[in-house]
Amino acid sequence: MTPEQKLAALFAADAPPARDYAFQARIAERIAARRAWMTVMALVPWAIAAAAVLWGLSPIVAPLAESLEATIEPSALVLAVASAAAIAALWLSRRFSAA
Repeated sequence: MTPEQKLAALFAADAPPARDYAFQARIAERIAARRAWMTVMALVPWAIAAAAVLWGLSPIVAPLAESLEATIEPSALVLAVASAAAIAALWLSRRFSAA
């Protein structure tokens, strides 16, 4: 074995890994965050349009809402409690899951 081959073998043993998983994870995280922000920004015009439509319809919906308030209030309370229970169950199942 020549000295050049010995030196090449020595440097080959200390070669960095073919993949840097930490770097790939950071890049994937940045890409996911960018996609999430782009999705939120794409929804902003729709939210503004919906707010404008609801503001325009408020004089029509207000009397209807006042008449339905007595019947909607108990069901909204039940729905809120059921939603809170479902969210707590999902959170606890993920927190205490084996995986």
